[in-house]
Amino acid sequence: MSDDGAWARPRGQAWGNQSQRAVLHAVAEDVATRTHYKVVAVEALRSDGYLEFVAIVGDDGARDKMLGQASPLELDHILSLGQEMDGWRHIPSERLDDETRAWLDEYGHKPDVPASGLPNGWDPDDQLVRLLENEDGELRGILYLDEPLSGLRPTPEVVAAINAEAGVLFDAIVSIVERELYGEQVRMVTRARRAIEGVRPGLGVDDLMTELSGALREALDLASVDVVAAGSFVADLEDDQVSMADVMRRQWERRGHVVVERDRTWSMQENSIETPPSLTRLLDTHGLGSGLLVPIGAGDEYLGTLAMGRALDAPRWIASEINAATIVAADVARLVLEARLVERERALNAELRSVSDYRHDMVLTLAHELRNPVSVLFTHLELLDEELPPEEVRESLDALGRAARRIEDMVADLMTLASVSDPERGAAMVEVDLSSLVCETSEFLTSTASLAGIELQVEVADGLVLTGDHVGLERMVTNLLSNAVKYTAAGGRVSVTAQPAARRAVDGIRITCTDNGIGIRADEVDKVFAPFFRSSSPEARRRPGTGLGLAIIERVVTGHHGTVRLDSEVGVGSTFDVWLPLAPPDEVE
Repeated sequence: MSDDGAWARPRGQAWGNQSQRAVLHAVAEDVATRTHYKVVAVEALRSDGYLEFVAIVGDDGARDKMLGQASPLELDHILSLGQEMDGWRHIPSERLDDETRAWLDEYGHKPDVPASGLPNGWDPDDQLVRLLENEDGELRGILYLDEPLSGLRPTPEVVAAINAEAGVLFDAIVSIVERELYGEQVRMVTRARRAIEGVRPGLGVDDLMTELSGALREALDLASVDVVAAGSFVADLEDDQVSMADVMRRQWERRGHVVVERDRTWSMQENSIETPPSLTRLLDTHGLGSGLLVPIGAGDEYLGTLAMGRALDAPRWIASEINAATIVAADVARLVLEARLVERERALNAELRSVSDYRHDMVLTLAHELRNPVSVLFTHLELLDEELPPEEVRESLDALGRAARRIEDMVADLMTLASVSDPERGAAMVEVDLSSLVCETSEFLTSTASLAGIELQVEVADGLVLTGDHVGLERMVTNLLSNAVKYTAAGGRVSVTAQPAARRAVDGIRITCTDNGIGIRADEVDKVFAPFFRSSSPEARRRPGTGLGLAIIERVVTGHHGTVRLDSEVGVGSTFDVWLPLAPPDEVE
């Protein structure tokens, strides 16, 4: 539609080339001679669903007005108003209603001649129309006869004579239209497929798009060809990026296309619109006269757009080119899907390598962590076999106890990590008094902190109750506080607070644990929640540990749909901020 709401005539000269039009013009002249009608017009069906007048003989006014122009494919008035006559439809003027007359005024031509005045005489508003179909019954065009030299309306005998004289020409017109539909189309598709075959295999989506664009541009002899993935940024299209993506997605759903010209833009089965400024800028930026946009997709999924551009002095896009571009777009879609599979395979391989590396590192870490306590166990067992003074026996027994406890802690942490990492474990969800849990854990660690010369400050609000896994939450709080104490030097301070806190309208509890200990390097902050991670800091490595405590904290918190955040600075200290929703995990989005 134009801005004032009026119908905008579809673009012209979209069917065939000049030589094909010249052949149809000659056929139309022959039809006029054989049928004894002065005016003969041929409309060809284009790939965009419009009919275009491609040959008109016998009326200069009609040729000037209608040749090369197009109209929507509307056959209702022909089928409903026309009288069937051996493959033809005669539409007498007295059957025309106001709506049909308005249609004919817009898309047809009424000759400026008087009525014949003869009995059964031809009226200037009369029409004799034949729908031209191929052997499969598919419409390929329409043939119009006007102004019979006899001045009379057709009779069955006259129509039979017309068919006998000119019937072979009807088939010739269908053949020419189909040859235009498929001939140039086959040539373009062949060139494009050869170019596609030359693209390197095994490319990812982005590299594939780049290579395809260059290969198709060279093969099809166009000013520009770009294969644009869905969601990609297109320079100069910022204002209409979203709307154009929606347009192309709709075109994929209806297997259509969009033709962009400087004044008007056309899409399949839709009225024309004034070309948006952003598309005009694109044409100007690349020095193009017009563009053809064909959606790329697979099934219901829109994958991107095949954008083809023509130079300023190049002809308009014709039906066979549009058909060819649609076929090429299907080939491109197949390559895009293959490139996606390549990327997914590479990502999966990388993930598998990462898992393999992780398992390798985990085994090495476990071996390293277990080696020391096991070595202590064997050394002191050997000593106990010898005759030692009582004080040395006591020292060995103490060492054995420490080694055994370290192994026990590691086994306990491993079992806890496995438990809280298993989504199918089905832990019992109960009401957990987090106020009591934090206070009791703090009291338990007070003596440890005091022996280490560390001040432990606790501020916990009353009545903090949530629904969750009691065992997991207890382990999380214990690890949170003991980790802070372990990495804080004598004379330091650890403070823990627990308060009600809502996030995004969800009620919850916030636990904050702050220490002024050794801190964590900035490049290691994102790694500390990984199982078995141990800091490279010598000062941190002097503290014994399994590297599982923080991993357990993260698993428990995320298992309750909460969040854990760490802020840390070397030499200043660390702050762990945990937020947990009050509702059970299966009720939290």
